[in-house]
Amino acid sequence: MKKIVLFFLMILTSASFCNAQEWFKSLDAAKRLALVQDKMLFVVWEDSFDYPYKLLYTANNGDLIITDLSKDTSLDAVIWEHFIPVLLSESEYDKLVKEAEGRGVAYIDKLNDDSIKIMDANETILNVKTSMEYDQNLSLIIKNYSLRTTFLKQDLINYSQERNFTTSYNLASKYIDFAIFVEKDARDEIIDLANIYFKESKKQLPKSDFDNKEAYSQRIDLQIIKEDLVLNNPRKVRRLLKKIDEAEIAEVNKGLYDFLNYTTFMLLKDEENAALFQSKISEVDLKKAELILNINN
Repeated sequence: MKKIVLFFLMILTSASFCNAQEWFKSLDAAKRLALVQDKMLFVVWEDSFDYPYKLLYTANNGDLIITDLSKDTSLDAVIWEHFIPVLLSESEYDKLVKEAEGRGVAYIDKLNDDSIKIMDANETILNVKTSMEYDQNLSLIIKNYSLRTTFLKQDLINYSQERNFTTSYNLASKYIDFAIFVEKDARDEIIDLANIYFKESKKQLPKSDFDNKEAYSQRIDLQIIKEDLVLNNPRKVRRLLKKIDEAEIAEVNKGLYDFLNYTTFMLLKDEENAALFQSKISEVDLKKAELILNINN
């Protein structure tokens, strides 16, 4: 009996600790926990808390809560449930700006402003396009960005350990497939995140020791075309595919090329032409095509 009571006391103590747990101030430590718990990072510049920091939240009973996140910790337990929260020190700024080179003005602006930034476990920002007003609504942030990254886990780990063509390409490709399973409102941003890693993989490709670099470059281009299938733009994909000479498709990329054609024709409800490619693609790709059809119909 004593053991049972002690067990429940330990659970209650642990729960209380989680509710009172402070935000991380070490980005590296937060990233490690994000990888372990399969969560995204919930990041705010530490200096932003020098002033009132408004946050909205709709409670389960429908009540609208308006709080000052810099002083009120009542929503910390909710944030911890869905994310790994980080107060980002100014000492991290130079490193993050350097990593953001080539990611565009919007990305740099998002990095610089005081809004909440949702980052993956490799400190790449997801919610680049969202407005300050949207970003300060915790309910909307949870709805669109409370993502369990189990599907991405190994590729996130591989990239965190070594950044090269293979790790950045694999992570980018995985993000495209991941976009199939997220909220529709977040799908564009997941694709944008994939493109950040694709851009990096293109930079890394000349440094790689692969013999046929042109084939791998072509594969990236085909993957980027695939993004428009996930985003339900089959007519655009059809136009892009018609510009490609099939004879120039590298052997290693023919399966992906056939998948793009099959899925495009299926989205266009052209089953006759889709049948020409159906037998050429794998069972895995057939299931993936079905998933894309399901989210867009």
